[in-house]
Amino acid sequence: TQMHVFPDQSWKYETLWSMMNLSNYSDEHNLHYDFKDLNIPFPTEDHHPVQIHSYCNGIVCVITGKSVRILCNPATREFRQLPDSCLLLPSPPEGKFQLETILEGLGFGYDYNAKEYKVVQIIENCEYSDDERRYYHRIALPHTAEVYTTAANSWKEIKIEISSKTYQCYGSEYLNGFCYW
Repeated sequence: TQMHVFPDQSWKYETLWSMMNLSNYSDEHNLHYDFKDLNIPFPTEDHHPVQIHSYCNGIVCVITGKSVRILCNPATREFRQLPDSCLLLPSPPEGKFQLETILEGLGFGYDYNAKEYKVVQIIENCEYSDDERRYYHRIALPHTAEVYTTAANSWKEIKIEISSKTYQCYGSEYLNGFCYW
């Protein structure tokens, strides 16, 4: 084995996508599989991994960094970067006491009535201090939520009421027209 050294720390993450096809056409007792590497050049923020949050009908909802949302169809190599959220605040400067928004939940699915894809995100507002960046989940504002629709290509704030403690949900499942978190 060889160790790779990056003395100037100028390396970047590279996102690799592969597609696996399973079939039993060749032999009734064995599964046949093949892999295909996909080249999908969507934008990523430096040093932030790509997080796959959910999928629906072959389309994958992906987050890179804190705020970049992407809908991607790996089979066709097409992607759409969603516009910036109207609710997510930028990260505060180091050592400052400010409000910060935290993504509490994200759902993605197809709305059969409207005949379009939608992304829903629930956001919690919290404060933090400069004491070693420890978070104090003292909610300064109520939870907020917004919906992105593919037809309008924009986010719209929606009213929600959450009366209990929430926990971050890093993915959702879409089944029979419903999004489960």
